[in-house]
Amino acid sequence: MSIEKTDEQYAIENEQIYNMFPDAKFAISIDIDELDYVITTQEHIIIKSAYTCYCYDNCNKKTEFFNIFGKNITNKFIINSLIKQDLNLDCNHHFIEGFYKNPKTNSDCQFEIMTGS
Repeated sequence: MSIEKTDEQYAIENEQIYNMFPDAKFAISIDIDELDYVITTQEHIIIKSAYTCYCYDNCNKKTEFFNIFGKNITNKFIINSLIKQDLNLDCNHHFIEGFYKNPKTNSDCQFEIMTGS
């Protein structure tokens, strides 16, 4: 059973997330309760950022890959690593909503960024 959050609770949580990641060049739309969720226990993963949305139709921005090293890698750990590696989502889809394994890649260590606007 999920409890609905009030607008005030969302505002407080968004402020907390902003304060946790002040140097992020993207917005974080992951629920604060999910930041410590362990994405993988692998010690090395790759995060793929593909610039295939309509925002990049008229430019040639290449897909980027970010190496993440750690133990029990969480959403928060990945976000901090992407900030350190200077990920910049400079388009309408600059909200990170999570990370997922794309079944088409057939890779256990490659994750992609779920973005939204």
